[in-house]
Amino acid sequence: MSRPDVDDIVDVAAAEKQEVQRDLKQVFLSGMVLTIPFFITVLILIWALNVVSNALTPLSDLLVALGPGDGMNPLIVESMAATLVFGLIFVVGLAAQHGPDTNLGKRVDTLMADLPGIGSIYTGVDRMSDVIVEGDTESFQAVKIVEFPREGSFSLAFLTADTPPEIEEATGEDEMLTVFVPMAPNPVMGGHLLNLPRERVHDVDLSVEEGMQAIMTTGLSLDESVQTETT
Repeated sequence: MSRPDVDDIVDVAAAEKQEVQRDLKQVFLSGMVLTIPFFITVLILIWALNVVSNALTPLSDLLVALGPGDGMNPLIVESMAATLVFGLIFVVGLAAQHGPDTNLGKRVDTLMADLPGIGSIYTGVDRMSDVIVEGDTESFQAVKIVEFPREGSFSLAFLTADTPPEIEEATGEDEMLTVFVPMAPNPVMGGHLLNLPRERVHDVDLSVEEGMQAIMTTGLSLDESVQTETT
C-alpha cells in the first residue's frame, strides 16, 4: 500500500485553507453589506430624533412653566410638545388646502420673504423644500458637472441663473454661470453656490429630477439606472 505524497497533502491543505479564507471573507463582506446600511439608518434616525428633541425643548419648558407639563415625565412632556407642533402643522395645512380662498401660503411666503435678514434664508429653504417634497424642479434649469471641491473631483450641480455682470466684472471673466452644488443626502441642509466660467461647467445627460434623486440617494439611483440599461 503506497503512502500518500507529502507534497499532494500540502497542496490540498493549502487549497482548503484558501477556500476557507475566501468563504470567511465573503461571509464578512455579505454581513457588512447587510448591516452597515441598517446601522447608518439607525444613526440617522437617532440624529434626527435628537434634533427634534432639542428643537422641542423650549416648547417643553414652556409647557412645564405654564402648568400642563408640571411634574410629568420629560418624555411625556416632549410627546405633548410634538403633538402640538404636528397638530399646528396639520391645521395650517388644512386651512391652506380647504379653507377660504385667502392664498394663505402665498401670504406667509410674502411675509417671511420681506423680513430683513431672514427673508433670503426662508426663500432658499422654501424653494429647496418644494423640490424635495413636491418634486418642483422648475427652480433649476439643468444638471451640470463642475470640478468641486478640488481639482480632479467632480460634483453634480444645478444651473440656477446667469451670473450677474457685477461678479463677471469683478473676476475679469467674460461669461459665467451660477450653479448650486447641494449636500447629500439632504439638499435642504445646505450646499455651495458657485459662480464659474462657462468653460468650467460641463453638460451631463441627466434630467433635473434624475440629478436630485442621485443627490438624495447618494448616487444609488444612478447605479440602478445603469444596471437597468445594461440588462
